[in-house]
Formats: sequence, structure tokens, C-alpha cells
Amino acid sequence: MERVLEVSGVSKRFENYQAVKNASFALESGECVALLGPNGAGKTTILKMIVDMINPDQGKINICGQKNIQMKQKIGYLPQYPNFYGWMTGIDALHFMGKLSGMDKASLEARIPEVLEQVGLDPKSKKKIATYSGGMRQRLGIAQAILHRPAVLIMDEPVSALDPIGRREVIELIQSLKAETTLLFSTHILADVEEICERVCIIREGEIVADDKIANLVQINAEQVFILKAEGDISSFEGQLAGNAEIREIAHKNGAIYVYYNDDAAVAREAIMQALLASRLHWTSVSQAEESLEEVFLRMVSK
Repeated sequence: MERVLEVSGVSKRFENYQAVKNASFALESGECVALLGPNGAGKTTILKMIVDMINPDQGKINICGQKNIQMKQKIGYLPQYPNFYGWMTGIDALHFMGKLSGMDKASLEARIPEVLEQVGLDPKSKKKIATYSGGMRQRLGIAQAILHRPAVLIMDEPVSALDPIGRREVIELIQSLKAETTLLFSTHILADVEEICERVCIIREGEIVADDKIANLVQINAEQVFILKAEGDISSFEGQLAGNAEIREIAHKNGAIYVYYNDDAAVAREAIMQALLASRLHWTSVSQAEESLEEVFLRMVSK
């Protein structure tokens, strides 16, 4: 597949604060990737460097193999809080934005109705933007970002400021855009990521600490633990496992027993089953933990 975005060893410092530290990742054509991290992790700074709003102190950013002013023509950008002149209509705003992007009048006349319909806004509407809801403004922001058919669409926290209805509308719109462009968006809303993306980059304190498909990330980083529930005195069960080299820790949480093991799930499972039989307790459930992306994310960003 064609590589459309390359971020290589990028760093940015603001006075005494290191916002981004040697960040590297790449997107191939057709990918939808989420840049995940808590507030202040450096997500917006990375996106602003990609769209050339601020310059990196070091490192390189290539869009479709280009490093000069032409690469801007390949990017669509939705800021976290898109601003428009309230006295304009949506059509007026797109004409204005399109001209700034270098599109000619004929292209704009043909493209604007298509884009407005695509994002769920009336192509013939004469309503002033001042009357738009938050969700409508966000959809207009996406319309201006895709107006020139960019190779890469960059979105900064596209749903964080929306109510549930507006959020759902924008999520469904982003889903539909996956078929026509490469997407990179920042967020800290894990449910949206699991719905839209296959791959994530996790950033903590300016550093990329993980870059992988969600399924791989959860499988590799999930804590190795069996969860058991029983009725009665469990001290005999714990005694049976004492000294077993494969059992790392036994903890009690939420009315259950958490048995953490080191590396070999099969060996740990056999030891646990033998301890279960020897303890002669009434066991109500035994399961191997399956963690969510949220649990893995929280552990990775809090290290």
C-alpha cells in the first residue's frame, strides 16, 4: 500500500515544556488511525505540526512524499473548535474556504452541493451559521476539510464538545469517510476509537508509547490473570498455590480472587485447577481475564 503520511523523529518544545519527544509513525492509504492520549499529552501539537501550523524543532513530516508547500494541498484539517463567520451561510463559508484553498469557481459550484449533502447539511440552505447547532457546525467543519478531496484528513478531537446526538451524527459521518480518504484523528474517548478504528497510536507526555492494531495491543498488553469466585474460606486454595514459580500474585478485588501469573498460561491454569480440586470449595466462576482497550490505555498512560 502507498504511504501517505510519514512523521519521523519529530520533537517540539515550548519554553520550558517539552510537548512532543521524538515522535514517529506513518499512515498508509485508506487507514483510519486514532492518536490516543490524555489531555496535555501532545496530540494537538503533533496534528498542528502535520498541517504546518507550527514547525517542529527537529524531525521530518512528509505527505504523499512531499515536504514543501504543495503537501498542504493534500491535507484536510478539522480543528477541535472550528470557527466560522456567523453571518455567512454554510454555502458562503465553503465558497470562502474553497477560494483560500485555490479551487476555481466552476469546481466549487459543482463540489459544494455534493459535500453539503454528504455531511448531512441541506445543499440549498440559506440559514446563517449563527443558527447552527454544535453538531451542524462540526459537520460544516468536516465539509470544508474534505472540499478539495484531500489525501489525508486530520481531525482534532472531532466529537469531544458535542452532545450525544451530535456525537453520533459525526461518528457515523467519519465512518462513511473511511471509504474515500486516509484519516488521522485525536481523541481520548475510547468507545469512539473501538467503533471507528483498527489501529491506534498512544501518546504519553509527548512520547509515542504504542502503535499497533487494537486487537494486537489488547492481546499483547493485557494483564496475565485468572479471576475466580468461591463460597467459603479460600485460605486453603491460596496455600495450595504458595511457592508456585508461575504464580506472581494473588489479590482480592470486587469479591473475586485475582491470580496473576508470569508467562505460561497453560502451566498457571493447571496449577490453579489442582488447587481448586484440593481446596474442596464451591466455586461459582473461573475465567481468564479479557481486558478492554480502555483498561490497557489507562495502564499505559499512567506508568
